[in-house]
Amino acid sequence: MAVAPQGVAVIVPGRLDQEARQAYALAFAKADTSGGLSSLDACLADASLFDVVVGGVIVGRYALKAMQRATGTEVFIVAAAGAAPGVNLVASIAPYVETQCPDAACLTVNTRRRGLVKKLALQGWTLDSYVMRKKINGQQ
Repeated sequence: MAVAPQGVAVIVPGRLDQEARQAYALAFAKADTSGGLSSLDACLADASLFDVVVGGVIVGRYALKAMQRATGTEVFIVAAAGAAPGVNLVASIAPYVETQCPDAACLTVNTRRRGLVKKLALQGWTLDSYVMRKKINGQQ
């Protein structure tokens, strides 16, 4: 694991161990954007996992997936979990995620959290669409 001075965040490759699975599952249960049609395993399949470590303690986790589009690569933040009292992890980590994707045309995140939309907007992210969903054919 990378070592940093106390209070400085370090990003390290993540593993989907039991602790990570529990953290991602909690976040997925609160903020699933698939309308119940997906699963945590499907979300994390083929994703690159990362841990945010402060003072030797994992305070956050996120997962990235790249998708090749007609005019460039789009990298999705497909899952994120964590908290650090008194620290805005979004403001602290989002700029670093950009440096992890030097060949990407854009970063994308789907979220149900209005507060996250506001935090990302302060960092130059834009709202590109609304997603509407209607369950049909007996789906709950």
